[in-house]
Amino acid sequence: MSEATSSNRILWLPGSEQRFYGWDEYTNSRNASGVRVDSSSALKSTVVLACARVLAESVAGLPLHLYKNDTDGSKQIAREHPLYKILHQSPNQWQTSFEFREQAMLHLCLHGNFYSEIIPGATGAVSELYPLHPSRMKVERLENGRLRYKYREQNGSETLYTQDQIMHIRWMTDDGVNGMVPIELAKDAIGLARACEIHGASFFGNGARPGVVLKTDGELAADAAERLRDNWERMHRGVDQSHKTAVLTGGLTPVELGTTNQESQFLEARRFQVEEVCRLYRVPPHLVGDLTRSSFSNIEQQSMDFVQHTLLPWLRRFESAITRDLISDDTKYFAEFDTKGLLRGDAAARSSYYQTLWNLGVFSINEIRARENMNPVEGGDARFIQLNMQELGGDPVGQPEQPQEPVQPEPEEEPEETEPSE
Repeated sequence: MSEATSSNRILWLPGSEQRFYGWDEYTNSRNASGVRVDSSSALKSTVVLACARVLAESVAGLPLHLYKNDTDGSKQIAREHPLYKILHQSPNQWQTSFEFREQAMLHLCLHGNFYSEIIPGATGAVSELYPLHPSRMKVERLENGRLRYKYREQNGSETLYTQDQIMHIRWMTDDGVNGMVPIELAKDAIGLARACEIHGASFFGNGARPGVVLKTDGELAADAAERLRDNWERMHRGVDQSHKTAVLTGGLTPVELGTTNQESQFLEARRFQVEEVCRLYRVPPHLVGDLTRSSFSNIEQQSMDFVQHTLLPWLRRFESAITRDLISDDTKYFAEFDTKGLLRGDAAARSSYYQTLWNLGVFSINEIRARENMNPVEGGDARFIQLNMQELGGDPVGQPEQPQEPVQPEPEEEPEETEPSE
């Protein structure tokens, strides 16, 4: 065994996941559907690929900033910190921040774990982050409570890492150390979805027929029967050969076997498996192209539910792992995703939202413009509140009591003069 070194070794090559080492040994067996489900074959199911892509691209596309807590309780983006560039721009020499987080989310969707080697350097304790493939990693908990990571290299050797050398993001876990594997827990549902796709491809690849028997009352030699079958398949197998006219001689009659796709409810089964896999990843079906139960009135609400109930738990896992593994020695700094852009709603909803908070003095004009990706304007940092409100039975809020002017007495009217009577 060798100690962890920083560079110039192959971390992972395509196809290397076939030699399983850690928690992916389940992939050597088939499930009840008869289809082998592993991290590679699961992605051949279009709905698994779509769900993984939606989650990976959504997490990777959100801005990720490093913030610093000020003494007055506010937070500021810490652009001067070396870790900011690693998280926000490029974590290593060959990946952008988008590509790094996209890969991390894909590993979590398939393996339930993401591992990255922490490379120290001249800029600090974290200079680069090298992703490690989870199928080649094994995690052990030592007697002192710390974790030890064993990674199987491409050449078969084993590299040991301490807990301080690995950034580890895990999915749900029942032992607190290893994230559970989603495609293992739902391998039957994924296998059935993949089996439906294979069946559909085979169905149309064989002339859109469940199976045909050529029947005759006479006897055929083995070589003659073989030639007859080959000629039939050559003339009628495949989508481009289907529905051609067949010429049968020698008393041959075709007999169709099996059930039709309508009788076996093939399309219904495929549609239900889309919902099953979406249920696994908690992805709204309309995001993977299934608009069966979606309409213009509920898609916006479903999209906001996706952010609140699907993305936010994943984002908190990323943020917590960054705080624990990369900046644990300084509590002034923390990482946070910016989800405001996904929760803005339509133009009418945003306008009402901004108007309400502007009237309360919560937002300034420039803060509203910043949320709409607009440049600030001069004098736009001032805040305003309405002053035409008052407590019940009290004076107007914020208005000083106005002195009352003295009431001038009205002049007395002089009595009318009357002429003396004679």
